[in-house]
Amino acid sequence: MSRLLKFFSLPRREKQLFCEAGILLLLSNLSVKAVPFRHIDSFLRARAHWHDIAACPFSTADEIELIKLSLSRVTKLLPWESLCLSRSIAEFIMFRRRGIPAVMYVGARFSENSSLVAHAWVCTGREATNVNLDNSTYTPLVIIGQEQTSKRFIES
Repeated sequence: MSRLLKFFSLPRREKQLFCEAGILLLLSNLSVKAVPFRHIDSFLRARAHWHDIAACPFSTADEIELIKLSLSRVTKLLPWESLCLSRSIAEFIMFRRRGIPAVMYVGARFSENSSLVAHAWVCTGREATNVNLDNSTYTPLVIIGQEQTSKRFIES
């Protein structure tokens, strides 16, 4: 009951982003489990230039923070564990729908015991989001989005 009261006490914009994040995270979880990645890849590449026609009343930095906060709130409430790929897909879609330049990376590296470890993350120009480990240790295998926009921020 306290979670429900907390939800209703949120500002309208945060409620909207929370609901959108929940729906996109559910759909991306289902897609990762049921659809071959080549179809997900082509879907994201075809829609990498999404943007809202109406101007957003918030600054880009505020919008990025609200999106990340909404996704983390939803992830904590879901009864299943969301993989980094599902979170990155949902986050990438939310950013691109708002015209925020974003790049989604899917990378791999070898661990100490010679097993292959994969990770997905999103960069929004100034910073990488969905970072659990040092992304520089991963070799990017799939790059979706406008790489030239955020490449300079990754290297610095």
